[in-house]
Amino acid sequence: MKSLGKPQAKLRAAKLALFAASAFVPSATIAGGAATITWKPETTALLKLNGRAVRTWNVYRAEKKKDWILVQLGHRYLLLDSKQHTVRELDPATVKAKGKNVECPEPQGQERRIESTDWDLRDIGPAELVHVKLLDYGNVLELQLRHPYNFRVAY
Repeated sequence: MKSLGKPQAKLRAAKLALFAASAFVPSATIAGGAATITWKPETTALLKLNGRAVRTWNVYRAEKKKDWILVQLGHRYLLLDSKQHTVRELDPATVKAKGKNVECPEPQGQERRIESTDWDLRDIGPAELVHVKLLDYGNVLELQLRHPYNFRVAY
């Protein structure tokens, strides 16, 4: 067997290191697609549309971005960004259920933006109130999200 020279050995070692490192990179990053967001259900949330209860709805919070709220109204998914005061409608085909959680690709800005006004974010004691008027149908969305319980009690 013929021995490799120093430059060829370094090149072979670099290729091997690159191949080994690519095994640990998530597939979404390799494919050039967007990373996915995991949404956890908010089981104690209250939702009203125009002051009335909604029949079919769910509310989810992003696992890493706490200022993002995903509201499911029937087959419609609305992404509320409480920091930027924007509402975007996500394509229902991209939202996939994974047990109790929901996953979807991270928004890239191609989503349909819904004009919204009258944003009101308040702390109302045991909950946080999100009040926003959606201009596409003229509906007022009111959402109450319970604060997480603090188990650390100061004595």
